[in-house]
Parts: sequence; structure tokens; C-alpha cells
Amino acid sequence: TLNKDSVITAGDVNIPVIGLGTWMSSEDEIEKAIDAALECGYRLIDTAYVYYNEKSIGKALNKWLESGKIRREDLFIVTKLPLFGCRAEHVEYFLKKSLENLQLSYVDLYLIHNPVGLQLKNEEPFPRDESGRLLLDMDTDHLAVWKEMEKQVNEGRTRSIGVSNFNLKQLKRIVENSQIKPVNNQVEMHIYLQQRDLVDYCKENDVGVCAYGPLGSPSLLNFTKNAGISTEGVPQLTPLTDP
Repeated sequence: TLNKDSVITAGDVNIPVIGLGTWMSSEDEIEKAIDAALECGYRLIDTAYVYYNEKSIGKALNKWLESGKIRREDLFIVTKLPLFGCRAEHVEYFLKKSLENLQLSYVDLYLIHNPVGLQLKNEEPFPRDESGRLLLDMDTDHLAVWKEMEKQVNEGRTRSIGVSNFNLKQLKRIVENSQIKPVNNQVEMHIYLQQRDLVDYCKENDVGVCAYGPLGSPSLLNFTKNAGISTEGVPQLTPLTDP
């Protein structure tokens, strides 16, 4: 059960201090991982539409909920709006799809996965043109998307909303133009990427910060290569094998 020692409070939302990230987890791995995590006391499960594992997570969660071993109100489920859905008219559609996948009536936190929108092309995670360049959506409007995110709170599909991978300028614009403030900014953060100005701003404005890759992110090198992004200057981190 969550208590004051196991959560941080952002706005009026209590967020568990530690959660299970599920990026790059296969279907078999994720069900076993969730079983182990819940047995150990984890209550926050983080996923995203483009992790393509929401259905497996939903299956695992449903098993626990139906068994009575855990209550829905004791879980904190996070998922995210995909980059190719980063338009106001797509927000509700993709959140409903995530809820269907997860077999839930609501999530606890819904995040804009990335400030950079991509064109919607058969739901390809990284759509490209004939020359191999990413098809960016140059009409991405953060404020219009945020207004639709707020609507999802008001309609009960998510208990809270936030952002991911937003820099200080982008986050500040959302905070200053919102009716419902973001309760969380999920960003890569570790010794090589401390983002102190961003963290200070979040503290001052009651926005929680969630760090992913807190031990370093060795997979970032392959991810950036696959996305066609230069890897110059990206440190090759292997903290688990070479601490």
C-alpha cells in the first residue's frame, strides 16, 4: 500500500518514487517482470503506446486485479501519447486505444511522449520519406495538444497529465498556458545529464521529475543510430558492467 514515505506529491497527485519501466521488453519478459515487480512492492508501471507491450501489461495487471491480490487504487499506471499522434485531434483516440490495450478504464498519468511530432503514416513509429529522413510533423502545436490532454482528465480517462522529454522552454510554455498543470516531466537523467536548470524550475512550479535511464542509457547509442540521428558526443555508457 502506498504511504507518505513511498510517494512524492506533485500538485494533488501522489506518485510512487520508484517504478518499473517497460521499454524494449518482450511480451514474455514483461509479464514475468510485472509479476516479480508487484510481488516486490512496485506499484508504478510505466509504458507507452509505442512500446507495443500495453496488451501484455494489461494481461498481467488483469490477472492480479481479478485475483484480488491488489486493488486498482493501489496501482499507478503511466502511458504516453505517441509521437505520430501528437496532434489535438489524435489525443483521445490514442488514449482510448491504450486503455483498451491495458484493460483499464483510466490511467493514473498520461504523458505527451515527446515534444517532436511525427507524421501519422500507418502508425509507423519512425516514418521516413524515400530518402530515409524522418517525416516530422512541422505543425505540432503543444498548446492545442495540451488542451486536449486536459479534456481527458475532465472526462475521466486519466487522473493526471504530464510531459516527457520536454526542455525548460517547452515545459514553461505549457505551465504558463494551462488550466491543468503538468504534474510530471519524464526525462533522461543521470550523472552525465543532470539538467539542473530544468529540475530547479520543476521544483519551483510543483512539477514532479521522473528520471529514466538513471544509471546511464547505453541503449541510446543504438536508438539514435536507428533514428538517423548523429551519435557524435554521445557517451558509451555501460554502468552495469563497468561501474
